[in-house]
Amino acid sequence: MSTINLSTSLFSTLTRHNPIDSLRIPLCSLCLCGSILLLLLLLLLTFAPALSRAQEPPAYSVERLHIANYPVTLAFAPDGRLFYTEKAAGSVRVILPDGTLQPDPVLTLPVDSLVERGLLGLTFDPGYAENGFIWIVRTAPGTARDYPTNQIIRFREQDGLGSDPQVMFSAPITTGELHHNGGNLHFDSDGLLYASFGDYGLAANAQDLTTVPGKIHRFAVTEDGLIPAPGNPFPDSSIYAYGLRNPFDFVLDPFSDAIFASENGPKCDDEIDLILPGRNYGWGPDYGDQCFGLEPVPVPDYQPPLISFNPTLGMGGITVYDGTAFPGWTGDLFFCDWNGGVLHRVTLDDSRAAITQIEPVDLQGFFCRIDVVTGPDGALYFADPMGIYRLRPISPG
Repeated sequence: MSTINLSTSLFSTLTRHNPIDSLRIPLCSLCLCGSILLLLLLLLLTFAPALSRAQEPPAYSVERLHIANYPVTLAFAPDGRLFYTEKAAGSVRVILPDGTLQPDPVLTLPVDSLVERGLLGLTFDPGYAENGFIWIVRTAPGTARDYPTNQIIRFREQDGLGSDPQVMFSAPITTGELHHNGGNLHFDSDGLLYASFGDYGLAANAQDLTTVPGKIHRFAVTEDGLIPAPGNPFPDSSIYAYGLRNPFDFVLDPFSDAIFASENGPKCDDEIDLILPGRNYGWGPDYGDQCFGLEPVPVPDYQPPLISFNPTLGMGGITVYDGTAFPGWTGDLFFCDWNGGVLHRVTLDDSRAAITQIEPVDLQGFFCRIDVVTGPDGALYFADPMGIYRLRPISPG
């Protein structure tokens, strides 16, 4: 049986606003209260149809935008082109604003694509409009001398052609593990770069503040590479948050500057985490086969998840809807799950620090397994290993 554990703040909010508890009516006021209730009933009957219409799901259609070869990360450039990474081919490709695929890849690099390795994350430099820089994460193949390595690479793109790839950061996979690479990256409004790394299959990495894996890092960019960002929670360290098993994706919330991450548990405890500086999200060598849900994990500086799923879903891409095509969805989280191919819509409270509702979105026969983003047209774009799809509103009439 599936279990979803929500933050208790949801239930305390509901309790505080329980209308049953508020109806504490003295007997001498029954007539007055009866009149008020009758008036409320008349108002409800008058406005209920309009309220019902306002809460109806928006009318939309879902279509396959393009066949794709295992796309991992989708990202829109400021000019409306949709760039994406191909896990196994090691290529960055681009779909033009008219929906056609540019015939030639933007860039192709050698990759180790075994299991969860490959060409993974992609994001645009804050100065992309002037410098053309695109950032990617790839697993570089190993050699007789060197381990396979997850690298953060910056290259320059102009007119659909990539050039001058530079390795800006490297994290060798010394465990030999094929799983738990994490592998996405995003810039904040201050130009600092955040990157996620899974634990490389070694749970102890997640609690070790001297290693890269099992963390979300925050970097400052220099011409020589990446260095720990000023103001990071640990001195001389790029670590921003730790205790993570495999944070496949994360999103910087445009409405609050919060960070929401999709975290993959073992046999349970898939999570949406609110990422805070210096906080510990619990995964480590002592976690074992336990399912903690929202219960505290006995580690220092522990931060509980916003929601926990048991059994696991296979947490994929996550985004915040900030388009205009679906006003009722503004500010909601959306995430894909690998196991079921479901696109989930998550509603947050006004603090944007607690979840009030989660529900599936009908994809009309398609599947959201890997990534999801908001397009400049307000549509939602999502991916599975065989293609890229678009969910957009149906125009009235």
